[in-house]
Amino acid sequence: MDITGGDPLYRIHGTASAGRAVELRYTPTVADMAEGLRPYGRTSAGRRQRLLFVLTGLVGPGYAAVLVAQGGGYVGSAVALCVVGLFSWAFVLFGHRIMAGTTRGLLAASGEYRAVVDGGGVTIDSAQGTVHLRWSALSCYAETPATFMLFSGDKRVLGGALLPKRGLADPGEQDVLRALLDGKLKRI
Repeated sequence: MDITGGDPLYRIHGTASAGRAVELRYTPTVADMAEGLRPYGRTSAGRRQRLLFVLTGLVGPGYAAVLVAQGGGYVGSAVALCVVGLFSWAFVLFGHRIMAGTTRGLLAASGEYRAVVDGGGVTIDSAQGTVHLRWSALSCYAETPATFMLFSGDKRVLGGALLPKRGLADPGEQDVLRALLDGKLKRI
């Protein structure tokens, strides 16, 4: 007889491999995602990405100024370089919000999330399916006033898990979750 009712998260939660498991229930929002993605700029992959946009934001308008100073028919090119520079600076300053906005449809379709964090990793269940991330797939995490954001170890792709603090049943579980994350991941 299956006492779990077929619920895979119950089995994972009930057999937490290293100490206590923490469960969260939440419906993520774009604002949660934007807040969680803000610390991405402090990761090595985020710094590399940001450097590219900073250089483009500096070199584009700088080269445009040189073209205008030389005179001639380069005004169209100079304007294009300035626009590219402005878009680069916009991404440097507001990239986390832009990236969060791209998740709007996915978040709306997924509904309520249920996440379990334990010694084996993070398991997130939603209407779209269940995802299990082992600790080896994650490299670091960041804590913001309202979220814990876990980042993947893949330097080419931004991935991970968003865990809003409001999803915890008891505010005291923040300390348990923080201790579990500190034991498994590097904090940024």
